[in-house]
Amino acid sequence: MPYTESPDRSAEILRLVLPRIAKHGGHYAPPSYCVWYEHLAGINAPLSAALECHLRETPRIELSAMEQLYAKHVQGRDVHRAEQLQAALGELVRRLAAAATTSGAGVEAYAKVLAASEQALGSVNDADSLQRMVRSLVDSTASARDTTETLRAEVEATKNEVETLRGQLSSLQGEALVDPLTGLRNRRGFDKAVADLFGERQNSLTGAALLLADIDHFKRVNDTYGHLFGDQVIRACAQVLTGAVKGRDVASRFGGEEFLILLPDTAASGALALAEQIRTTFGQVRIRRGGTQETGDPVTISIGVAVPAPGESLEQAIDRADQALYQAKSDGRNCVRVAAFGRGAVVPSSKRDPGNLPNP
Repeated sequence: MPYTESPDRSAEILRLVLPRIAKHGGHYAPPSYCVWYEHLAGINAPLSAALECHLRETPRIELSAMEQLYAKHVQGRDVHRAEQLQAALGELVRRLAAAATTSGAGVEAYAKVLAASEQALGSVNDADSLQRMVRSLVDSTASARDTTETLRAEVEATKNEVETLRGQLSSLQGEALVDPLTGLRNRRGFDKAVADLFGERQNSLTGAALLLADIDHFKRVNDTYGHLFGDQVIRACAQVLTGAVKGRDVASRFGGEEFLILLPDTAASGALALAEQIRTTFGQVRIRRGGTQETGDPVTISIGVAVPAPGESLEQAIDRADQALYQAKSDGRNCVRVAAFGRGAVVPSSKRDPGNLPNP
């Protein structure tokens, strides 16, 4: 959305934003700036309500939570407005096309009537004045027809321009569903993919599996090598995920250094095999520092796997995957843990017989 605050007002808001970030989390990232800016400027009531609700529960806001607020109440708002405009433009195109067709057909029929009248009246020799009048009418009709053809061409050109704009809006909408750092779907893009795949059955994800992955010791990576190197690590992880998923699988950046993968048609054994493949592949990645040949220390990833139970919602399944991920962290990181059915139940993954895994 366009920001209309004056330079002095925006400077005052910025002066207020920085202490808020320091007080509630210290994440000086673009989503944090934007969320606090819109809240303090008083221009996004739903965002302010959600932010204040979060602050009542805990004064600290993790970067992942801030990114979710940004995705839902800033990007989400713009996507909704784009969708409305796209629908309105589509209706305009249909109306213009219908108007042009109707106008053209009507004028052509009128011209035929006048032409027939001219032919009939042309045999009346003692009515020169009447003949001139009819000729004038025919000339006027021809002129009107030419004008209508010009109008129809203009309408057609307008339709093409509108279609081009509509395509640009679709592209903009698509960008709002993508994480700009990694090219993966963001949380809103992930939710839309789930809605497209399952529709009304989002509380019945039977046959699917979820992987929730988190880069190990990522804060240490940033503190040791800097945030630019940290961004390279995140992009490298995204590339590993992109190379591992296929078909209808959906890989997304869930927030910060966390990634969420939906496997729509995958049994528990297959999900575990893929998780182990991702973990192993990422552990072999070596990332160069800046433009040098020097590489940073190896970076690993921990993964939690959950197989949605019948009737279990997406959020509940994600929560169980998060518990499995937490267990992987507690067990030393750089490993995979699988959440069994039932809250808090986690199956260790090391040297496991896939036949003993919980089945969807």
